[in-house]
Amino acid sequence: MTKLDINSIAIIGAGPGGLASLYEFLHTNKDGSSTVGGPASTNPRFSKIVAFEQKDKAGGIWAPSLDKADLPVPPQDVLDTEKYNDPDVIHPRVPVPENLDGATKDKPVTLKENKELSELEWRRSGVFPDLFTNIPARFTRFSYQDNEEKYLDKSRPIYPFLYHQELTGRFSNWIEKEKLYDHIRLNTTVEKVVKNAQGKWVITVREKNEESGKENWYSEEFDAVVLSNGHYTVPNIPHIAGLAEYNKKHPGAIVHAKSYRKQEDFADKNVLVIGGGISTVNLLQYIVPIAKKTVNSKRGKNLVFDWINDALISDGIVAKGEIEKIDPESGEVFFKDGTSEKDIDKIVLTTGYHYHYPFLTDYVEVVDPSNLSRVGGLYYNTFSVQDPTIGAVGVTVSTINFHTIEASAAALAGVWSGAKTLPTVQEQKKWEEDLIKERGNNLIFHYYTHDVVKEEYVDRLQQFYPNGRYNPLEFDGPFLPEIEVGIANLEKLFYGLKDKKLPKSATLLPQ
Repeated sequence: MTKLDINSIAIIGAGPGGLASLYEFLHTNKDGSSTVGGPASTNPRFSKIVAFEQKDKAGGIWAPSLDKADLPVPPQDVLDTEKYNDPDVIHPRVPVPENLDGATKDKPVTLKENKELSELEWRRSGVFPDLFTNIPARFTRFSYQDNEEKYLDKSRPIYPFLYHQELTGRFSNWIEKEKLYDHIRLNTTVEKVVKNAQGKWVITVREKNEESGKENWYSEEFDAVVLSNGHYTVPNIPHIAGLAEYNKKHPGAIVHAKSYRKQEDFADKNVLVIGGGISTVNLLQYIVPIAKKTVNSKRGKNLVFDWINDALISDGIVAKGEIEKIDPESGEVFFKDGTSEKDIDKIVLTTGYHYHYPFLTDYVEVVDPSNLSRVGGLYYNTFSVQDPTIGAVGVTVSTINFHTIEASAAALAGVWSGAKTLPTVQEQKKWEEDLIKERGNNLIFHYYTHDVVKEEYVDRLQQFYPNGRYNPLEFDGPFLPEIEVGIANLEKLFYGLKDKKLPKSATLLPQ
């Protein structure tokens, strides 16, 4: 394939994926070599790199909003459409003004902010005050970030994990150290991405000023675009018969896990927790000890963490299968096995999130939108097969997401700098088709367990890295067995908290 001539790059999102991409591009030299792990390039390949972030700080989910959460569920008028399981319905696009010709960052078009649509951006982090990470500290960092010795201390109550404040600090300190904010535009949402006749990507954005209640609109051209707007932003609300009407008659009873903030909201309540993943047990360990009764409804087995399957049928949890319907009047919940539960006070949706790219629908396909979707048309979950000047970082799912993110960012830097080239479109399509046959046309397509992720994903992307760029798992790879230690300790912490054998204070950052 012909080498690409890319000088300017737009990064959509400044969470872990966007930050890794920004760092990588800043450490790519004009000759296609890399300075990753050292100072930023003094002879950079890319002349302009801009990351657009809709929140007021960078870091993605690790830039928490502990005091203010997103809406617990979409507004009632949205639920009443009965299409609330469609991400385009609960996260609608804001109409782009027609008079943007010539509008720039310095001379934007200023309009009054649409507060209702702004709330449906779902831009706040789902981190809650009691949260600790579920991946060992060594792997909740990029390979070039410090691996602080204090977090490897086995006497820590939550070893090998981090308190959420520690991970937030790890990110904020690194961002400041690398001066990444020099390239990030905060409170700025990308609303539209199109390619013009000159082959440039035109990025149309909306910059909010919450104090004035105004928003500035403008457009800017770039040679390439990184999709790094995350996979933990738009909540997945599964369609359940009666749910919308139940919410109308019982306002405040339903909350998605993203908006969970404090354990006390469930004290002496009958609680139904819907879901069967890691976020389900994350919340159950706090809800069960304080609730009057806790019911869990899930579709099937957890295919990632086997211990969760036993955890969800353990003491203190009434295990149920899929829900058939909810009676809006009585609140009785009917299950597909013919049983029911009455007097439910609170319903918690631990049902995951959507991949969502509403600004670029012509180039990215989300197959069957849900928490189990696949993003189609990406070679190694990173390069758009349709247009190699579109890249994605953060689509791959793994227990070592930081290192897979780093691998994708490095591959983009290598190809976009001209140091490496992609195989033919036919070869890229064949890779995708073969993997669909092997894994299926769903989220499992993107998933790599820790015991194969190096060989089957990170190592295979290395062929596209900038010259001299080391493998992200070169140093951390030998420690991958720590993931097993983490899984075992996560299980112990779950039972300790749920069964009241471990005080919650033991898992909170010491004051």
